[in-house]
Amino acid sequence: MRRIVPYFAVLVVALGLGFGAGYWFFATGNGGRSRLPVIGKAPAYTLTNQLGEKVSSSAFAGKVQVVTFLFPYCTDYCPLIAAHLVGLEQALEAAGLAGRVQLVAFNVDPAHTGPQVMADFMHQYGWDPHDTRWQYLTGTPDEVRRVVTGGFHVDYEQVPESLADAQAEKAEKQGLYNPPPQVSNALAAAARPDYDVTHNDSMILVDPQGRVRRIYSEADRVPDSELIAAISALLKR
Repeated sequence: MRRIVPYFAVLVVALGLGFGAGYWFFATGNGGRSRLPVIGKAPAYTLTNQLGEKVSSSAFAGKVQVVTFLFPYCTDYCPLIAAHLVGLEQALEAAGLAGRVQLVAFNVDPAHTGPQVMADFMHQYGWDPHDTRWQYLTGTPDEVRRVVTGGFHVDYEQVPESLADAQAEKAEKQGLYNPPPQVSNALAAAARPDYDVTHNDSMILVDPQGRVRRIYSEADRVPDSELIAAISALLKR
């Protein structure tokens, strides 16, 4: 996974979700921390989780959703995001909010990886896949595309590994790319995929009424304290 121009990526998401998102991005002088306007409506869906069970978005009504997008064979940002989610859940427990928050991740490689690989990915970075406080969801490629790109306006693309390397090199020369960290991923080492999946490393907060209220450009870098504050504000409202 390559992270290229992250703030531009967030702007694309914001514009896709409508004027409210653009207002949020540009009008708040402190990066949106002062308020949490309604940006848009989160998509409805029924997909399959890491246990092979059907899960409907309606099951999350009444909870704040922390939404991310993960590639199970990733060797840079996705493992960091996964570890971050494990730490966030611990922080939510300490704050007494764990039962009111749902972690939701979407598999951006539905054509090649399914529930077992997703469960192994979660376990590898510290989560019990049977603990459905974190739902890692997949479906057919068309279903996932409809939800992730059509609903959350987060783009992703499968590219040959050689092309991904060439794109990264070109972006680096243009000053648009920071080399990502390299993180051990036993699943990737075993599968040795000859492709990468590039995508926005966004984290999105959805309120208990199913509305998008906050978009973070770099899901692995958002402090737990900031997330807890935003989640608490949404639950109070």
